Amino acid sequence: MKNIKMLLAIVMLSSFATAKNDFKSYNDMCEKLETQECPNNTAEIKNLQIALNADKNLKLNLKTDGKWGENTKKAVIAFQKQYHISPAEGYVGVKTKTVLNKVAKNVKLPTIKIVKKGKTSSGKCYADFRRNTNLRKSFKVFKDNKLLAKANGRNTKLKVDVSEQRLRLYVNNKVALDSPCTTGAKRKFEPNTKIYRDKHTPTGTYKIREKIANKRSTIFGDLYRNGKKIYHGDRRKYRGSWKGVKYVGASLKNWMRLTSSGIGLHASKYVKRYPGTNGCIRLPYHVAKTVFKKVKNGTKVSIVN
Repeated sequence: MKNIKMLLAIVMLSSFATAKNDFKSYNDMCEKLETQECPNNTAEIKNLQIALNADKNLKLNLKTDGKWGENTKKAVIAFQKQYHISPAEGYVGVKTKTVLNKVAKNVKLPTIKIVKKGKTSSGKCYADFRRNTNLRKSFKVFKDNKLLAKANGRNTKLKVDVSEQRLRLYVNNKVALDSPCTTGAKRKFEPNTKIYRDKHTPTGTYKIREKIANKRSTIFGDLYRNGKKIYHGDRRKYRGSWKGVKYVGASLKNWMRLTSSGIGLHASKYVKRYPGTNGCIRLPYHVAKTVFKKVKNGTKVSIVN
């Protein structure tokens, strides 16, 4: 009996240690200025660097300092290309972490304590959140779970503040959620045309006209020929031959349309603290998912500056 208990204890401890080194349990990693979901946990990045160095196919010699920088990003892109992970942009998301687990299964990594950064503030009043948060710069999200539980679509409304780059979900006229968002840029550079265009998000009062959980853009995306990307951007401005070309629209998960011209709210990993979209309103994935559930077609959306 004692031997059985001891064996079970060893198995449990082994499983616990493995879970701690499971890349899928790590925070997503990317450049901080490019996305809201960028905790840059030093221990996690150090283990990422160790795993990348251990890949014999890449022959890297990364400095394992736990700092996210250009060299680490380039190494991640090389890793993604090596294992055909698309898009190969250096963003360490679910797909990349899944492959990392397979590649580094025999690599001994230091056990770390997983700490999720960018926690939502719940249980505190909204006045405290506003008082203690730099709304223009912070990636923090406020949630009042009790209020959110009362949301039924009929008692909700949204407000997008362009000056603060924040979205607020109101339930019974009280703030139930306050999140960073990214609106349209006044001067947006188009790499294909080399022209700066005004893409600002129009202010005014709108209503949600359409909700699609898994939508892809019919305008913005990538063009491929024989599996190779040949163009990125507005498909209407592509001037090359369309023969043998395949179009893949950009993902607009949890899409909520506001205008007939294509302005809407949707999830994105690229949520910045300054305007930078083509007019749409980007939201962090977990925020877009919550908002999508709590609103309905006809919900009022105010865009102010």
